[in-house]
Amino acid sequence: MINFIKFSSFMIILLFFPISFYFNIIQINCNSENQELIKDSIKSIYVSIYPEEDYSKWYAFIEIYLKEDAAPHIDIDWGEVNRNGNIFYVNISMKFISKTLEFPVINRVNVYDLGFLEKGNYTFKLYINNELYKIENFIIEKTEPTLYYIVTPWIEWNGEEWIARVALDANMVPKGIHWGDVIKTKDGFMINIIVEEWTGNISKYSYRYGEHNYSLGILEEGEYWFYVYVNGVIDTFVPFEVSRILMTFTEIWSTVTVTYTFTETYFNITMVHTITDTHREGKDITTYITIKVKEKTTTTKQLTTKTIETKIKEKFEIENFIPLSLFIIVIMITILLYYILFKRREI
Repeated sequence: MINFIKFSSFMIILLFFPISFYFNIIQINCNSENQELIKDSIKSIYVSIYPEEDYSKWYAFIEIYLKEDAAPHIDIDWGEVNRNGNIFYVNISMKFISKTLEFPVINRVNVYDLGFLEKGNYTFKLYINNELYKIENFIIEKTEPTLYYIVTPWIEWNGEEWIARVALDANMVPKGIHWGDVIKTKDGFMINIIVEEWTGNISKYSYRYGEHNYSLGILEEGEYWFYVYVNGVIDTFVPFEVSRILMTFTEIWSTVTVTYTFTETYFNITMVHTITDTHREGKDITTYITIKVKEKTTTTKQLTTKTIETKIKEKFEIENFIPLSLFIIVIMITILLYYILFKRREI
């Protein structure tokens, strides 16, 4: 009976040691927590399917907008696009890194080559860390030139206020363009452009048919978004940041005129030649922006709400702390069992 108890105790001790080494070497699975942090760090994802001008190929354009505090800590592996019949799918790997990227980019862009596509219905599935995030269904009705237009917004400071400039390029002629009014949203601004009808023949090339300026006024410091709708459907959006100091690179063109004369001895004629040389130089210009003063707000939310950057730091600290602490606890339990089962009996 005593030998059986000793043997059982010895087996328990042997079982505890592998468990302790397992937790010390292999980190605890935090995939679900990581995935929630990844989701929380994504502001929006934009998927667009478009062809070459001669329809020899189709492309999937992916643009991921990250939150400002998460962008410096996220690394993206875009992977490769795969095809199963009329279904395209890609699995993008996003992970947090402990170091901070030197030049973080809020919007990350990638283009996938889908090759030549016949007429039919297609689906593009976007996975992030093996979890389905977005499905884009599209129909190819013809493999010859069709209507194509693009809206291009850009934001700039004109010296007095912020201006949104929007241009419309297309391969058909719009009968009428109603630019609409700018509308304030919770995180920026939006416009809805109404195009009455497209006329004329379809061209292989796009031409600019309109450009409009929107006054955004004087804004508070912070990050804003400008959304563009066409006939009530979201078409594109662009982020911009307002700060007190704006650094811009401006090209300065200068003209230098040099005049020289020479005498040709044979005819004894004096000919005057003028040479004009034009060149450009670059110069960084610092502009001080007029900022709208923020209204006083309570700081309770700021004190209680954790930023993504704080969560990332806590995650790395916990991942390193838990295996070590479990290892120490298992060792203490093992020593205690050894004392109870062996040393006490000897005494």
